[in-house]
Amino acid sequence: MIEILGANEGQEYEAAVHLRKLILAVWPDLSQHPDDHIKLFVSLKLYGQKYEDIDVFVVGHFTEPREFDVEMKFYPRDREPILPRRAYVRSFALAVEVKSHDANGVRFDDKVVSVKYPRGWECVTEKAFKQVFELKSYLERAGLSSPYVKDLIFMTGLREVDFPVRPHNCFGIDASFEKILNIVGQVSQPLVKDRFATISFGPDENFQAILSPEATVMKTMEPTALDRKRMDRVVKSALPVEWLDDLTKKQIVIRGRGGVGKTVILLQMAYRAFDNSGKRSLVLTYNKALVADMRRTMALLGVPRHLAKGGIGIETVHSFIGRLMTELGIFGSEDDFLDNYESHKQGLLDYLRSGAVSKVDLKSLIEENADDFAWDVIFVDEGQDWPSNEIEILRAIFRPEQMVVADGVDQYVRDSVADWDAGLSRDLLRPRRLRRCLRMKANLAHFVADCAGAFGLENWDLEPNPDANGGRVIVVEGEMARNTAIFERLKAEAAELGNYPVDLLACVPPSLVIHEEDQTYSIPGHAIQQAGGQVWDASSTDVRTHFPTDREALRIVQYDSCRGLEGWTVFNYAFDDFYDYKLKQWLLSPPDLGGLFDTKEDLAAAFAAQWVMIPITRAMDTLVINVSTRPSRLKDVLKHVHERRSDFVEWITTAGQT
Repeated sequence: MIEILGANEGQEYEAAVHLRKLILAVWPDLSQHPDDHIKLFVSLKLYGQKYEDIDVFVVGHFTEPREFDVEMKFYPRDREPILPRRAYVRSFALAVEVKSHDANGVRFDDKVVSVKYPRGWECVTEKAFKQVFELKSYLERAGLSSPYVKDLIFMTGLREVDFPVRPHNCFGIDASFEKILNIVGQVSQPLVKDRFATISFGPDENFQAILSPEATVMKTMEPTALDRKRMDRVVKSALPVEWLDDLTKKQIVIRGRGGVGKTVILLQMAYRAFDNSGKRSLVLTYNKALVADMRRTMALLGVPRHLAKGGIGIETVHSFIGRLMTELGIFGSEDDFLDNYESHKQGLLDYLRSGAVSKVDLKSLIEENADDFAWDVIFVDEGQDWPSNEIEILRAIFRPEQMVVADGVDQYVRDSVADWDAGLSRDLLRPRRLRRCLRMKANLAHFVADCAGAFGLENWDLEPNPDANGGRVIVVEGEMARNTAIFERLKAEAAELGNYPVDLLACVPPSLVIHEEDQTYSIPGHAIQQAGGQVWDASSTDVRTHFPTDREALRIVQYDSCRGLEGWTVFNYAFDDFYDYKLKQWLLSPPDLGGLFDTKEDLAAAFAAQWVMIPITRAMDTLVINVSTRPSRLKDVLKHVHERRSDFVEWITTAGQT
C-alpha cells in the first residue's frame, strides 16, 4: 500500500505525487499490497522544533527486501567503493526538501547546493541536514523510536545532467526512483556483503510504529479557547495606522509596565507587516521560555519563516549573536560560547570598530546566509535590558529604522539600562507609551498597584481596563509545592470555563528546582506528574528548546524566565523564597552607588520589589501566591493589601510548613 498524507496542494504535494508515480513505476504491486507499506507525509509540521517543516517525509517498509537496478558505486564504511551485483531495499526514511528553482537560481559549491531568493542565498544542503535532527527529535518526543533518516534534495527545476559528479544528495525531475535509491545507497552506507547490498534504515518495529494507522506522525496541534483569543489578539488587532506607517521609517520604542501587552503588540505589528506586505521579521528576546511561547502562537497561526514568502522568526539574543560570530569566524564551534560570551562579544566589537569586519563583509554575510540574517524588521523584546555593546552590534547589521523596541518600565534585570535613543536624530525616533492594562482583569490591576505602593515603587501608572472586570487573588500560606490540591481545584475551575492546563502558568524559584545527574525538574512539576498530570517543565534547559504541544500540560518556568508570559491562572510557588533570592542576588553583586542616603539593603529591597512586580502581572483571571509560614517583608505587604482588598483577595493557610 502506498499513501499520500497531509497537505493536498502546493509544490510539496505535487512533489509527493511525482514520487508516488516513480515508486509505482518500479513496483506496480505496491498500490494494493497488503503488507508492504510506503507513506508520503506532505508538509509535515514538526511542532515545537526550530525547523518546523519537512516538505515530504517518505517512509517505506517491506516484509521481504525488494530488488532494484544498480547504476552507481556504493560507498560502504572502511572499504573501497564497489558496484554491487545486486541491490535490495528493506526499509527507508527520507526527509525530502523540495526546491523549484531553475539553473539560474541554483549554485553548487562542490557538493553543497544553495538557491537564490530576492533577499539572498539559502544553503539547502545545510538546511536539509539540520532538518533530519529536528525530525528525529520530533518523532522521539511523539513516543516513536526514530529510524535512520536520510536527507535528500529534490530540485524540480533541474535535470540529472545539471548536477555535479556524485556522491551528493540531490536529484532532478527526470530521476527514477531506482536512481534515488542508488543515491541513498551511495550516501547512507547500506549493508554490503559478498557484493550484495541491502538498504535497511533500522529495526522493523521502528517502521511499523511510524506506519501504523494509530501513529501520530501527522499530529495536529489543537488550540485551546485561550489560544484562539491570543491568536485573535494578534490577527485582529486594531493598531493605529500610523504605528504601522512608521515601520522601517523610524525606530519605534514602545514603553510600558508589565501587563500592558508590549510583547503582544510586537507580534501584532510583525504579523501585520507579514500579512500586508510580506515582510520578514525577527523577534529577539533573552527569555528562552518566551521564545517557546511565541513560537507556539505563530505555529498555531501558520505563520512561516520563509525567505520568499516572508514571515516571523523568533529566537534569543544569545543565539543570534552566537550565529553571527560563527559565520564571521570569530570563534570556532569547539568554544563554550555562553561561558565566554562577554569576551567573544568584545572580540566582535573590536573587529567592527577597527574595520576588520567591514560594511561590505556584513552585506556579503547577509546575502550568503539570508535565512539567518536577511530580515526587514527587527522586533526587540525586553529592550530595557540590552547593554550598549549589544545595541552597537545590532546597529552594525541593521539600520535603526528597521527596529521596534519594547521597553519595560521598571523591569530591568540585567546590569545596565539601555539607551536606544543614543546617537539618533529626533526625526528617526517614534516613542509610544502604553498605560492601559490589557492582560489582567481590573481587580488584579488594583492588587498590583497596591503592592507597588506598599513596596514604595513610585510612579506606578498602570491603568485598570474597565472592559475587563473581575479577577481574584489567592494567597496560600504554607506547603503547596508538594500538595497538588489547590492546583487541581483551580485547574478544574478553569476547565469549566473552557481552559486547558496549557493555558495556566506556574512559576518556581531556584529553591524548588532539583538538579540530578541525568535530569532537572521542579518539585511542583514532579508532584503533579506523580498525581497523574502532565507538565511542560521549562525549569529544564532541554525542555525550553521546544514549545508545549499538548493542551493537557501545565507550563512551568523559573521566575527569571516568566517575563512576557501569561496564563489564565498563574501559580507563584514559594514566592518569599524568590523575594529572598533576589535580595541576596543584589547584596552579592558589585556595589551600586545609588542615592545619597540609600543603603545597600535599601537598594536590594527595591531591586527585589521590582522583580516581584513581574510575576504578579502574568495572570489574566486568577493569581495564586504561595508563601511560607515564616515572617517576611513580602508577607507584610501581602497582608496589608489583603486587608484592603479582602473582597477579592483570599488568604488560605495550609497544613505543613515551608
